[in-house]
Formats: sequence, structure tokens, C-alpha cells
Amino acid sequence: MNSPVEDRLREALVEAGATVDIGTLRPLRVPERRRSRVDFRLVTVAVAVVLAGAATAVVLRGGPGAEDRAVAADPPAQSGGTEMTVFLCTKSAPKESPCQGRAASREQVSAIERALHQSQQVDSVFFVDQATAYENFKKTFAHNTSLTEEIKLTDLPAAFRLRTRHDGDRRQVKESLRGLGGIQHVADQAESDVRPQTEAGRSWQISVFLCSKGASLPSCGGESVNGKNGEPVVTKEGKGATVAQKTAIQKLIESMPGVEEVLFEDQASAFKNFQQAFEDNEALIKATKVEDMPERFRIRLTAAFDGQDLVSELKRQPGVAQVLYQPCTDDRLALADNFGLLLPDSKVCPAGK
Repeated sequence: MNSPVEDRLREALVEAGATVDIGTLRPLRVPERRRSRVDFRLVTVAVAVVLAGAATAVVLRGGPGAEDRAVAADPPAQSGGTEMTVFLCTKSAPKESPCQGRAASREQVSAIERALHQSQQVDSVFFVDQATAYENFKKTFAHNTSLTEEIKLTDLPAAFRLRTRHDGDRRQVKESLRGLGGIQHVADQAESDVRPQTEAGRSWQISVFLCSKGASLPSCGGESVNGKNGEPVVTKEGKGATVAQKTAIQKLIESMPGVEEVLFEDQASAFKNFQQAFEDNEALIKATKVEDMPERFRIRLTAAFDGQDLVSELKRQPGVAQVLYQPCTDDRLALADNFGLLLPDSKVCPAGK
């Protein structure tokens, strides 16, 4: 069975995968003032999609209503096992969740707590109530005032955070919770334990993924509908980015203020990096082909420069399939993994971040 991270990885590759004929692509050169080169490290769109935020969660020792509220400034240490979080249902939970508009009852919460304490795989359990989660949420996202103004205390689910034993099986933990009501979803932080690629301590903040031949994305002229199993079925194939479009995109990037470095990556380089990054997952590598890899431009900004204007401009360019802004991606995934909020980019970064 595929893990959630593999499912998200494959979905991301299908959505943004490129099939441009690289034989028709001439080298794109950058002026001397900005370096441009092919990077032979981790560079796939999937990694950008599953990057985990490093938000800190304040947790409570004990169960709901426990008087012993030993507040920790950080989550349980990773050295003793793998952290997981069981987010409880709220009335405002997404429609696709099992909650059906109902918050977890006291009986459901007690049943979940018993199951976790009885599991042979769990080393320790911490409870986080809504008030504590909300206070920590406001501190963690103080830089994103539009988000903190949008989210209310009742939107944040209470949760059980736990640490497995050093030889614990996380799958068995999830299995022990199967069939219990009141659970919105279970997050396994280890499955998202992929960090942004950095160079000398600095990451590439923007990834510009190019359109592929046959893509279903509207930005590439494609269309799709949901099939019987909920999987997208292409009804109109989009067009791949042309050489002229790629050149125009690069020139635009170079002309924008705040851009320190730009890098173009072709499918072959992306696939090599993908193989190196997931060398321990033979099944995933076998299921992925060179043509699944998207071509992209990667952009490093000068220190403290807000790239949202550049992101907004790039999204409008012909030949651009998708633009990922790392700060926004970090926030969105930190919300999901640490606070149980599954929000679209439009809410996390409403200004085009």
C-alpha cells in the first residue's frame, strides 16, 4: 500500500509533469550579473508539494480536562520515536472529512485516548486543546496577518500528539484508530520530513513549472473532469511551453527586482535528482518516468525580499503551468501537519504569495 506521501507525490507529478521534447530546447543563458546552471540535486515538483513546515506546537501533558498542564515549548523530541498527531473533529472541518459537520463528542475523545494509551507502539501521548492550539497558531503565523484574521479559535481542532517507541510501527497506530468516530485525520510528521533544499543556508523561494504537452491544467489550455474513482480524466489536452515562451519567461525573471539567481532545470536533471532523493523507495522510482518530471525555473531572491509580485506576474505568463512560492508552501503544510487545517493557497496566501 502506498503511503500518503507517495500518493501526494504521484498526484503532484501527474498534475505538473512535463513532456516537452527536450531535444528542441536550446540552452538559455543568463547575464553575468546572475548565475545560471543546472543543479544535480533534489528538484522535483513533488518535493515542493510535500515540504513540511517547521512550526512549533505547544502541547499539554495528559488528556482532555487534565489538571497537570505541563506546557512544552516544543513537540516531543524526535530522538525517542516518530511524532504523529490525531486531529479531532470540529463543526467547521472540511466536507470531505469524516466529521460530517459534527465536533468530536466527549465519549469519542475518551475512546481515542484509550486506544492510544493501549497501543504497544506508542511511547507517550500529549493532548492539545483548542485554546492552546489557537494561541500557538497566532504566534506561529504572526507574519501572516491575513491568515490569523481569517481563522477563528473554533476552526482549530483539538488534537492528541504522540511519540512512538523507537521500534514502533506507525501503521499499527493508525490501524488501532480505525473505526473510531471523532477523528478528522491523522498526520504523520515523519512522512512529511522533507526539508527545502538549501545552498549555504538559503533555499530557492520560487519554482516556476512549465506547461507540458497533454497537460489538463487550464493554465496550459487543458481541461479535465472527475472520473468514477475521483481521478481526473483529461477531456482536452493542453500544449507544452514553447522555446520562445521559455525565453520570455526567463527574461521576465531576470528583469524583476529582488532576483538574485535563476536556474533552469530540464527533465533529465530532475529525474536524476528524483532518483537520488528517493533511492530507498524502489517502488516509487519504478512507477515514475523521465517524462513525468516537469521542467522548471528556480528562483532565489535577495534577503528579506517579498516575491509575491513576481509570483503573481509569472502566473499570468503563457507557458507557465504552476508557480510555487516556498514561504506559502511552508505555511500551508505547517497548517496541515501541526494545526490540522487543510486550506487552499487562496486563503493561506491571499495576496498571491
